[in-house]
Amino acid sequence: MLTGALVCVSDGATTTASYLSVADRMRLKQVLSVAWNLQDIPSVHYAVLGYKLLGEAVPKQQEVCKFLLESIGSGTGTPELLYYVTSAWKSVAVCGSLPVSNIVKSLGDVLERETSTVPDLFYAVQALTNVGQKKGEAAKLIKTLQAALKKDDSLLNLGYSFHIAAQLGTDGTFAFDRIEDAIVQADEVDSRFLQFEGGLSITALLVSGAYKLADTVKKPPPITGDQAVKFANYFLSRRSVQTAKGAYSLLEVVHTLTNNKFHLPVAITLASPAAVSLEQPRVSVRVSDLLGQPLSADPLTVTAESATRVGDEVVVLSKKKTVYSVNLMETKPERGLYKLSVSAALAKPDPRLVGNVGASLTVKVMCAVGVENVEVGTVDADQTTQAKLAKVSYPDKLTTPVEADSLQKLIMKFALKDKSTGKVMTVHQAFVKLHNLVTNQEIIFVAEPDSAKIYKFDIDVGSKASEFGYLSGLYSMELIVGDAVLSNSFSWIVADVVLKFSDSVPVPSSSKDQYLYAPKPEIKHLFREPERRPPALVSNLFTGLVLVPFLMLFVLWAKLGVNISNFPLSLSALGFHLGLGGIFLLFGVFWLQLNMFQTIKYLLGIGVVTFLCGNKLLAKIASDRKQN
Repeated sequence: MLTGALVCVSDGATTTASYLSVADRMRLKQVLSVAWNLQDIPSVHYAVLGYKLLGEAVPKQQEVCKFLLESIGSGTGTPELLYYVTSAWKSVAVCGSLPVSNIVKSLGDVLERETSTVPDLFYAVQALTNVGQKKGEAAKLIKTLQAALKKDDSLLNLGYSFHIAAQLGTDGTFAFDRIEDAIVQADEVDSRFLQFEGGLSITALLVSGAYKLADTVKKPPPITGDQAVKFANYFLSRRSVQTAKGAYSLLEVVHTLTNNKFHLPVAITLASPAAVSLEQPRVSVRVSDLLGQPLSADPLTVTAESATRVGDEVVVLSKKKTVYSVNLMETKPERGLYKLSVSAALAKPDPRLVGNVGASLTVKVMCAVGVENVEVGTVDADQTTQAKLAKVSYPDKLTTPVEADSLQKLIMKFALKDKSTGKVMTVHQAFVKLHNLVTNQEIIFVAEPDSAKIYKFDIDVGSKASEFGYLSGLYSMELIVGDAVLSNSFSWIVADVVLKFSDSVPVPSSSKDQYLYAPKPEIKHLFREPERRPPALVSNLFTGLVLVPFLMLFVLWAKLGVNISNFPLSLSALGFHLGLGGIFLLFGVFWLQLNMFQTIKYLLGIGVVTFLCGNKLLAKIASDRKQN
């Protein structure tokens, strides 16, 4: 039997179909809690700030404070260390005093240094803000920041610069124009997500920095509502993050998207099971912000724009105004999957709302199935006689067993009807199982519908005997009906069946068994037969023709004489000519009996001697000619 439930999804490119649920917040808290072993300053920093965003109290506060104060020491550490410690110290709010004077001096040097990097400037500005100190001369800081951005205006540095500029008030306007430069570098995925190269932390840094800077300069950021929703979709898709930094980045940017003056992404999700039926006809919708909180204290109207069946686009619902729920079954929709288009609006319009129109939620309409006109019986295999059928009603069982021998067919007919509409229907799964009550062996057959959607099952007992292992006896006949959109999938024992197979059971062929299980003959590779060699007369003739030039050479030497007066009698001359002759001899031996690797080995030794002797011989000949 096939049963199941459907998960709510949203197909809209500019809607959000999820939010940070209680379970998500608990899991993020668990990720952050690893930092309480107090081994790593950055992790403790992210855990303290993350717990604050979750509204949770920091555990072991005295131990955390001691760890922070020991880590900062005299206050002369790196800007990054001072930022981590001061941020956590400020959030805990119950720790002892910090060496503020040393911190201010150390961070002041960073701000005064013209070669400071953008991250160092960010750490310095934030740390000074954490201890309530001035951030130095704004003009000097802006000049240093712009010089650093000219050297490296990566996405990471742009994100840091937005956060720095947000701390400078109206002086931070210089960085506002760079927001658009950053946003255009975002990558769109599947028309639903926007993200920056570098993942969650960089995307969160840029987006939160852009909104904070826009709030500071009191200008709407160059981010459209659709882009805000797509960024929100990306952040919510990363709810399974496993690091303390990732968990804090996610919480911080979701809070920024929820609590800004420009955009408020709306999450429209199902608050009820994604399946409706006559017993549970209502679809409930939850409308919230990304944190799962109500959008406003003002009344909220949720409108079901339409409900369209997946596959044939049949509209069964249009413009149904409700408060959070709708009775989808009152329109008597047919079973199947439907896309429910939902919009939400406040009584007092809020221009910040984005993603609140046309959210597409997938809902499954279930139906209850009834089985009718069930008939079970037998008929002769050659169909020369009328079928003997007995009627039975669900959920009863036929009182007398049905008997079928090897010359008959076992048949069953039935119809399935939708209880809500009374229409004949088909299902994805309709099986008939025959179960041997003695051996517990079972065999399952598929029942197929005809053109009138009437299911018919029949088997030729004689031809199917091998599938039953020729086991005659009492079998139970069970009807199994299931579908993804059925609310009452069922299995029903319709009747008992006595099957009588032929007494003459064929004996398997022993030779066939031997062939199946005996060792197979060894497979040997068969090389191609060599070509026919030419006659010996032809081979000898061509060999003679090859040797004719050498024969002529010796004849001419004998007739004209050989002048070897200029042959230098030296070790190099003898070595070169002997080596050259040896190479020719080696080629001949290679042709007769050596292989390539053996030939190369011998050629390497002979060749080195021949090369050295030949080089020395040629040098001597050149020297003699120069002297003459």
